[in-house]
Amino acid sequence: MTLDTLFSSLTSFLYFLVVFGLAVIFHEWGHFIVAKLSGAKVDRFAVGFGKKLFSYTWHETEYLLCAVPLGGYVKIRGMDPDEETTGAEYEFLELPPWKRILIVVAGPLMNFVLAFLIYVFLLGVYGKPYTATTTIGMVPEGSWGWEMGLRDGDTILRVNNQEITTWDEFEQQLYWDQYQDPKTNQVLQDKISMLIERGGEKIYKEKALPKDLFNQPIDANQASFQRPESFQGILVTNVLEGGPAQKAGVKPGMIISEADGNAFTTRNDWANYFASRYEQQADGSFAPVPMKVTVAEPNSATQTLTIIPEIEIPDADALPFHPKTKISLVFDGEISVKDFFVPGTPILGISPKIPPVVGNLFKRGPADEAGLTPNSKIVELDGQPIDDWYKVLLAIQDSLYQDETGVDKAKPIALTWLTPDDQMMSGTITPEVVYKNLPTPTSIQTGKRYAIAQIGIDQKADREKLGILGSIVGGWEKTVYVSGYMVSFLAQLFSGDVSPRLLGGPVAIFSLSAETGRWGLERFFSFIALLSANLGLINLFPIPPLDGGHVVFYTYEMIRRKPLTMKQMERFAKVGFAVIIPLILLVLFNDLYNFEFFSWIAGFFK
Repeated sequence: MTLDTLFSSLTSFLYFLVVFGLAVIFHEWGHFIVAKLSGAKVDRFAVGFGKKLFSYTWHETEYLLCAVPLGGYVKIRGMDPDEETTGAEYEFLELPPWKRILIVVAGPLMNFVLAFLIYVFLLGVYGKPYTATTTIGMVPEGSWGWEMGLRDGDTILRVNNQEITTWDEFEQQLYWDQYQDPKTNQVLQDKISMLIERGGEKIYKEKALPKDLFNQPIDANQASFQRPESFQGILVTNVLEGGPAQKAGVKPGMIISEADGNAFTTRNDWANYFASRYEQQADGSFAPVPMKVTVAEPNSATQTLTIIPEIEIPDADALPFHPKTKISLVFDGEISVKDFFVPGTPILGISPKIPPVVGNLFKRGPADEAGLTPNSKIVELDGQPIDDWYKVLLAIQDSLYQDETGVDKAKPIALTWLTPDDQMMSGTITPEVVYKNLPTPTSIQTGKRYAIAQIGIDQKADREKLGILGSIVGGWEKTVYVSGYMVSFLAQLFSGDVSPRLLGGPVAIFSLSAETGRWGLERFFSFIALLSANLGLINLFPIPPLDGGHVVFYTYEMIRRKPLTMKQMERFAKVGFAVIIPLILLVLFNDLYNFEFFSWIAGFFK
């Protein structure tokens, strides 16, 4: 083992200790302080399990640091049913049930408090990220933005007669509730209008929304049909009345698996094919080319339908200019890794032009070792000028290839950058290949991991200074959002919509601690906040031996006005362990699988 490897391992372990230590200390301190305030005697406050490394006794409480940093505990006098008690009023089981409920709830509550405090701190120090530009960077061919004649470099001044100064304000004007009242379903606007500036000239653009677009839900999760757990192809979520798809017999809920015998991987591939079904006649006019699609309703046999598309001519400013075909349906399907890196603006599909300026660097990553520094601006990539952050990400991802044995590798990339002190530097960087779960439908449903090429840079974000009050409000909103997201994730997990392969355990926490730590303090503390809120939520589950299980016991006691018998508590505990132990084994299996432990073992038998 080299010194660098040893230092990296020690640093990773230190990151893990900080992450887990903070979450555990706040959790146990919540139990501890409320127990003290409730009049209970606390015999022990321990961080970690196993062999005692350090202890100190103060005010009748022994404070311990133990060898295994995977949790902690607070021992309150009389809390263990097997413990010999005297009936003293300071013993846990002699406290009124409502006090015991407060004590056990205080631990998870302090995890949420820690998350809130961290978010307030981060917003106060770093500010709130936002996208300051209103200049367009990428306009995907065939998108609604392309149809409107929008171009790379156009600056958006007004949207729907509203002046905008940031990309965030622009996106707010494109939310669906700007066009339809979600409560009454009344159509509020039937077109998108924009005022843009191009080369010093102001140009008005508009796009009429398709008729009857709002007659059916465009969100597959809210549609009247049952969304299948998985499918091959695309899921039709909306069919516009009178359009080619409806005339052919396509209905919401159908799955399209083939078009003219072709099956495509991503929804963009499907959209591009649907938009290309035309041919030019001898007189120069364009005519649609009928296509045959293979469709099936959930759990039913397939059938073949013939769709005759309609020709649509985009705005004369569209680049490149050509007609497109439409079949008037909305569908859901797989997104590509590139789509994940460059998220298109809702409805229009365009993305902002973000200067390729480096923010944070991954310590000891390819870019860091090549000499890039924060605030460096990338100006050339493989000899080609570059002016957009997203194009940098796409170029890095395009370096991926598979060698003759099928192993994912990345080709070297030549970068030229301008340092913060205006020195032009250049170097060759070979991206490293990592495997990650991306929020694509396939990854969510199956736990599939994607090969990602990265050099260890992130963009320099624009920041809005919030002040003390703004940071407090923003910290609260962030905590509520993260907690709500986790509740939604767990609900989808139990309903089967999310793969259990996405769950991680101690190894995943260790890995993410080390990874976020190497990205810098902001990302590192954000991960601590996320983990702390996660621990708080999980501990509230009404399952023994979690804190939520104890709340069930004491609530039951308050209602019946007598405690559970020892036999009843043992039965509940057995049920709880029957649920928790398989979950523990699952997350451990996921950890070992994701970190290729089984592949490593299999290598010994080849």
